[in-house]
Amino acid sequence: MRYFFLFVLLSLFFTSCTEYSRVVKSDDYERKYQLANDLYENQSFIKSINLYEQVYQRNPKNIQGEVSYYRLGLANFNLGDYLMASYYFSSFSEKFPDSQKCEETAFRNLLCLIKETPQYSLDQTETNVALNEIQIFIYKFPKSTKIDSCNLMMDQLRNRLEFKDFQSVNLYDKTESYISAVTTAETFIKDFPTSRYKEKTYEILIRNSFLLSINSVEEKKKDRIVKTIERYNNFVIEFPTSEFNFELTNKINKLKELL
Repeated sequence: MRYFFLFVLLSLFFTSCTEYSRVVKSDDYERKYQLANDLYENQSFIKSINLYEQVYQRNPKNIQGEVSYYRLGLANFNLGDYLMASYYFSSFSEKFPDSQKCEETAFRNLLCLIKETPQYSLDQTETNVALNEIQIFIYKFPKSTKIDSCNLMMDQLRNRLEFKDFQSVNLYDKTESYISAVTTAETFIKDFPTSRYKEKTYEILIRNSFLLSINSVEEKKKDRIVKTIERYNNFVIEFPTSEFNFELTNKINKLKELL
C-alpha cells in the first residue's frame, strides 16, 4: 500500500508538471491566467510568475493584465525578491493610473525599499531614497490609513541615520582628530536638534574644541578659545544640569585664564 500511494503521488506530480509545461507553451491565455491564479493561491509563486508575465504581456491594459501585474509584485515580495517586487509596485500606478490598488501598491513599494535598506554602518543611500519615497506617499495620499505607519517608518530610518552620524562623531573623538570631531559634532547638532545623543555630542564638541585650542599655533589660539567658550555657553543654556558641566566648566576656566 505504501508503494501504491507513492506511485499515485508521483503520478499526480508528473501530471501537474506536464499540465504546467503544456499551458506555458500554449496560446490559451485564459487558461494561463486561471492556472497562474491557482498556482499563486497554492503559494507556487515561481511558476505563477512565469504565467503572469505572459498574461500581462498579452493583455497589458485589461483587468487580467492589471491583476497579473499586481500579483507579480506580491509573488516576488513573498519570495523575498524585494528589488523585483519594488519594480512592479513602484510602476503599478503608471501602468494602471485609475486602479483602486494604486495606494496599496505605493505603500507596498515602501515596504520593499525598507527591506533593502542596509545596516547603519554601511552607505545609507537606500535609506535616503526610502525616506524620500515615504514623503512622496504622504503627499500623494494625505488621508491614507497608512500615514501613522509611514511616520513610524520615517522615525526608524531617521534614527538609523542619526545613530550613524553619532558614531562618526565618536570615531573622530576616539582617534583624537580634533578638527574632524568638532566639525562633525557641530553638523550633528544642526541636523538633529532634538536628538537623544545631543548632550553627549555637545560634550565631545566642547572637549575637542578645548584640546584644539590649547594645541593651536599662537595666531589661531585666541579665536579658537573664544569659539570654545561660545560653544560652552550654548551648551549650559540648553543643558544647565548636565553631568558634564563640572568637567567642562573647569576646561573653560583654563581657557579664560589663557585669554
